[in-house]
Amino acid sequence: MNHSIAPTNRYTWIGLLLSMFGITAINETFKYTFGSQLTNGQMMAKESLIFGLVGFLLFYIIPKEKLTLESIGLHNRHWGRSLIWVVIIFIVSIAAILGCLEICKLLGWQFGESKSFDLLSKPVIAFVTLRAGVAEEVFMRGFLLERLTVITGKKWMAFMLSTIPFGLLHYPQGYAGILIATVAGGVLALFYFWKKDLKANIIAHFLVDFIPNVLLT
Repeated sequence: MNHSIAPTNRYTWIGLLLSMFGITAINETFKYTFGSQLTNGQMMAKESLIFGLVGFLLFYIIPKEKLTLESIGLHNRHWGRSLIWVVIIFIVSIAAILGCLEICKLLGWQFGESKSFDLLSKPVIAFVTLRAGVAEEVFMRGFLLERLTVITGKKWMAFMLSTIPFGLLHYPQGYAGILIATVAGGVLALFYFWKKDLKANIIAHFLVDFIPNVLLT
């Protein structure tokens, strides 16, 4: 079987639903149960469940599709080249985010006032940023972009069907959060289509979240 082409079967559709709504379902369940400000233990439990979804996708659904992890851009080749792309993706993403912040200022949209991290220690926040980099790239870029491209036959449609929901699912952060997530997600999606190197996306995404939320606070 050609492992670079994803067939569409029931496991593919399960993976699409999981990738699109899994993180939000867990986030909303914990928010409904414990409120918007989680303790360290509650947050670790939530983030660990999301990591569990990633494992489910990688070690159950993908083998059922009879594909390798390279079908979502995960491979162990060219680490030196990947790290160069990490730097490039990081710089472009930060530039795009800063541009969005300027637009938000012009429009009067507030950003960065969420109190969801107020009860969390730095190590737990670091774990959250690691989970975001891994899970969101595996789900929203690797799996969704690849499978939706096969289903629709059009990369631009796969781009829209992945990037727009990714932005909208950041609605708890208001209009500014939606704009920034959409633009940043678009940057990550374009780089993924270009290089098909999900590990570079994952590391760059992690750094974009980790540096401002952990190192610079």
